Amino acid sequence: MNYDVYEVLKEGPIARAIVVIVSVMIGYVSGKMASRTVYRALGKTLDGHQVMIAKRLAFYGVMALVVLTGLNEAGINLSVLVGAAGVASVAIGFASQTTMSNLISGIFMLIERPFMVGDVIRVGGTSGEVTTMGLFSTILKTPENMMVRIPNETLMKSEITNTTRYPLRRIELPLAVSYSADISHVRILVTDALKTCNQTRKDLPVGLLFKSFGDNAINLAMEFWVVKEAAAEAPITAAEAVKKALESAGVEMPFPQRTLSFAADQKLKVEVSNSAN
Repeated sequence: MNYDVYEVLKEGPIARAIVVIVSVMIGYVSGKMASRTVYRALGKTLDGHQVMIAKRLAFYGVMALVVLTGLNEAGINLSVLVGAAGVASVAIGFASQTTMSNLISGIFMLIERPFMVGDVIRVGGTSGEVTTMGLFSTILKTPENMMVRIPNETLMKSEITNTTRYPLRRIELPLAVSYSADISHVRILVTDALKTCNQTRKDLPVGLLFKSFGDNAINLAMEFWVVKEAAAEAPITAAEAVKKALESAGVEMPFPQRTLSFAADQKLKVEVSNSAN
């Protein structure tokens, strides 16, 4: 082949297209390798969300570097592409302000780390386990096994309650007893009953708190600590143990009554009173 013809073919559009395609392929493979390297290097020191973000940054960064190098070798003027990308980014920025806000909020939450994958959080009226933390949104799985997608911007503007951040949870359950009950005796009964529950931490405070004098009962509160994994089951176990202990000791737990009476005209009247049974 004539040398001049070879040079023409080398610098022609077909050759440039081949160089671009090969660059994209090499960039993809290199990005995957960089992503795996980041995972092996940081997988044991960072949490799942941070590792995921680092892997994505490594993949897209290496791929972009390789592709841009290939475009430069193909003789494509990158300054034109940079200028076009700048104009396009401005236009896209105006058209997608919400998306950019979600992205920035996601980056700030990555730095602040109010929760991690696997935590159970409450945002407004929604509660659930965090299954995915993305750059634009966070996915929750509710106790009803439903998926809820919350934009990161909403999370940044909302009050977030992380119910599993700490290993221990304090449980407080209301309790009402009759005015005729001996509060000191009730305290002993409740404390002993709570200590019999398997979920209760015996090394932490277990007892009874005073709340108020109600219309027909003394309003108290049972207080005890459990590990976070037992927070859902512990209240029903504690309620069963305390109710059984109070009933065995003859302690009365009052409730509203309905009294039926007949008036002189034989019409039925229903009176609702708050007196103890």
